Amino acid sequence: MYRQLNHTADVRYEIVCDSEEEVFKELVRIFKDHYSVRLKEQETKLEYDLSKNLEDAVFDIVNDWIYLIESRKLFPYDCHIQNDKLVCTFREFEEIEGTELKALTYHGLGVERSDKIVLRVVFDT
Repeated sequence: MYRQLNHTADVRYEIVCDSEEEVFKELVRIFKDHYSVRLKEQETKLEYDLSKNLEDAVFDIVNDWIYLIESRKLFPYDCHIQNDKLVCTFREFEEIEGTELKALTYHGLGVERSDKIVLRVVFDT
């Protein structure tokens, strides 16, 4: 589950999940909900190393997604964890609309772990 939080200039979210895999699935949902995108059928799969702490992994992976949207017209479609790697499926797209997410920032990025994982992220728009 994620929810948008008030932020003066950027877009801020709080994600509450049971697992790291769910965290990344929620991040994909944020992208899907943030943009209106006309997807093609062509898929590309990429793997990401999850050996870093969760904050660094989220920062690097989500900023790579933003780069792939801008440079290769690949949109994050789904993901799962397999053998300590995040396997992401991207789909090519024809059109994309919405306020551009320019970057995920370290400012405001935080993880709390208890019985749930709580991740807070801020996107520069």
